[in-house]
Amino acid sequence: MDDQNTFPFQFDSKSCKTCGGKCCRGFCGYVWLELDEIERLAEARKMDVASFAKQFVRRVDGRFSLKEYCINGEHFCCFFDRIECQCLFYNSRPRQCRTFPFWEKFKKDPQELFLECPGVSLP
Repeated sequence: MDDQNTFPFQFDSKSCKTCGGKCCRGFCGYVWLELDEIERLAEARKMDVASFAKQFVRRVDGRFSLKEYCINGEHFCCFFDRIECQCLFYNSRPRQCRTFPFWEKFKKDPQELFLECPGVSLP
C-alpha cells in the first residue's frame, strides 16, 4: 500500500462505527481475494477452505471475489451484518478492505470518496 501521507486526504477510523458500512454496501462490486485471504476467512468461519469457497466466493474473470447479496436493489458484502452495520469478520477482512480508503483510484480524485466515507477529510 502507498504511504498514506501521499494521499490528499486523511482518515479517522473512529467514523467506521457510525457510518452504517457505506464501503460494504451500495452498488455491485468486487472484493478481490488471494488464496491466503480465503484461507484466513475460512479459518475465522471455522470452515474448511473448499466449503467456505463454495458458499462465499465467486470466480470473476479468473480471479476470486467475495459473494454479495442484493436486497431491494442494494448490494451487500456477504459478511456485512445489516443489523449491527459492521463486518462480521473485521479482524480477518481481506487486504482490499483493510486498505480502504487508501486506494489508488482515490489518490487523484477523492471527490467520490468524500461522498461515500464520513471518515475522510482534507488535512
